[in-house]
Amino acid sequence: MPPRALPAGPGSPISTPAKPTPPLLNPTHLCSPQAFELATGDYLFEPHSGDEYSRDEDHIAHMVELLGEIPPHFALSGRYSREYFTRRVKGVGAQVLGVSGELRHIPNLRPWALSSVLLEKYEWPREQAAAFAQFLLPMLEFLPEQRPTAAQCLEHPWLGP
Repeated sequence: MPPRALPAGPGSPISTPAKPTPPLLNPTHLCSPQAFELATGDYLFEPHSGDEYSRDEDHIAHMVELLGEIPPHFALSGRYSREYFTRRVKGVGAQVLGVSGELRHIPNLRPWALSSVLLEKYEWPREQAAAFAQFLLPMLEFLPEQRPTAAQCLEHPWLGP
């Protein structure tokens, strides 16, 4: 299975691994699943299809569980976003706060922070789990412009002596 991360909104012209990454986007989002696999021996995200949802939607669900909510404007920006996300209006009373962008077929997610995954599933020491999570999580940012560059990643203390 190729490394899977969300390089752009679902269905956007650059969301498939077969297409080259445009210069605007940096490749660190592709390195982070591989780093996790090297460190743990497991895939960071291993999606499966179900009766009610596709493998792609399950992949998105795994990412949301690990990384938190996808910014609605990003989640709803792709060509196929309607297949995966609702466009429910969020608000309090008559005040509209925005559009939710919740997963269409997988409503009940179980958040599990990366440092907790490393602690609970892999039994890493707390300090090592926290340091590795601090290294990996910025590379997994949903918004490409918020991800560090490869050069910035190389300066991270986790890679130091």
